[in-house]
Amino acid sequence: MGEKAKLDEGPGLFPGLPIRAVRCDPMGVSADCKQVCRCNDGSDYAIKSASDIPTMPHNEWFCAKLADLVGLATPVGKVVEVDGGNSFGSRWQSGEESSWWISAKSGKFDFADLAPALSRIFAFDLFVHNGDRHLNNYFVHQQRTGPAVLAMDFGRAWLFNGFPLPSLPMNKGENTIGDFNKLRVLFGDFIRIDEVKEVTRGLRDVKTAQAREIINQHPKQWLSESQKSAIEDWWSSDGRTARIDQVEEGISDGSFL
Repeated sequence: MGEKAKLDEGPGLFPGLPIRAVRCDPMGVSADCKQVCRCNDGSDYAIKSASDIPTMPHNEWFCAKLADLVGLATPVGKVVEVDGGNSFGSRWQSGEESSWWISAKSGKFDFADLAPALSRIFAFDLFVHNGDRHLNNYFVHQQRTGPAVLAMDFGRAWLFNGFPLPSLPMNKGENTIGDFNKLRVLFGDFIRIDEVKEVTRGLRDVKTAQAREIINQHPKQWLSESQKSAIEDWWSSDGRTARIDQVEEGISDGSFL
């Protein structure tokens, strides 16, 4: 058997090998992040464990890797060994613009630079049913040519809501809808439908084998076999494509805003 054939045998050949926490500091970074750990790769990571929400590490891993596939920027995510168990770690980011929406409104930077990414993140959040995208969960920071935004914190998305996913539209009392509409009040109808369609096109193109590979790259204990099978079955079903169509149509006609 040739080398290429060996590489193509199946998923799980390149797992997310864990890095190791060297020291950890208790820190209330968010409701679900109880500590930040310096790891043996020399970087700090915000840690999400399964202690309070059993599916938390899987939710974070799956959504971050899927987001990367469809063109959203997220912080680097790693499997982190902490106290003998494996947690999800999000590499610590610096240079955040606190109250970035106020800075943009005051003219400190051009909000138009953020509109494409904000549109993409909103579409993706609807697909994975992430209801907790409050304004501080858009990590806005300065890069060389201007401000950029990272999508962070998917712990209360995806399986957190039960599976299959709750139906759309998302409840307008959720942070994701309410805070997105706060931005629309501040900056007008900035949403970019072309960017939304880029995300939905990407979601349609992600094959079941790719979703399976994302799962196989994280520790097995993060997900039961029945949960894994349910995700794979849904990914192959008309339910997934119907949800993608709903996201695109609901944003385009304004009914999901």
